[in-house]
Amino acid sequence: MPRKIITSQIPNTIPPASARKYYDFWGRRYDWFGFFESRAKTRALELLDLSPGVSLLNVGIGTGKEFQDNADRMRTGGRFYGLDLSMEMLRVARDRSQPIVCQADGGNLPFGIGEFDRLYAAYVLDLVPTAELPLWLRGFQRVLRPGGRLVLLTLTEGVTAASRAFVKLWKAAYNLNPLACGGCRPLQLTNLVQQTGFSSTYSEIIVQLGIPSQVILAYS
Repeated sequence: MPRKIITSQIPNTIPPASARKYYDFWGRRYDWFGFFESRAKTRALELLDLSPGVSLLNVGIGTGKEFQDNADRMRTGGRFYGLDLSMEMLRVARDRSQPIVCQADGGNLPFGIGEFDRLYAAYVLDLVPTAELPLWLRGFQRVLRPGGRLVLLTLTEGVTAASRAFVKLWKAAYNLNPLACGGCRPLQLTNLVQQTGFSSTYSEIIVQLGIPSQVILAYS
């Protein structure tokens, strides 16, 4: 059984059951959010440096759209696993990019030590209570081989006038009802990733239509 995310320490975070229902509802329609995610996801894929034979774990795979063009290449001598709480998201991802799918909590990964060359998590940690973030990152580090790549993608704080205004409105909406924001909130993770023990951390903020996303590359 997946371990439940503890939410009591952080008010206004949504419980896993609510998140699962929310993303089950959106399913394939979640691709509509590409209007602010596409550039950041393209950059994240560049940093993943996918190649034949690589083993990849995608925590929070969603619809799997970004891997549609890379799936065949990764499966050539490699492994491609997708993990999500939402069964509907897993169904869409399986149909689209054909990973090995697993319904599980990303805070308690059902894999052994050093099983993967790459780990990718896009707009997933945004939903996790702050007190749980170190646990999730330690789990990511555990399943990566030494020198393996971690690429994270999150909503973050604004860096331009437009993006700062957007984040201010987003936080106001989140405080009223986190589910209206899909449970996601802006994060700044670079220091925490380093404190967890990842090395050579690289960070980049990409603003698309006024919405800021942070891409982080780190090595286990």
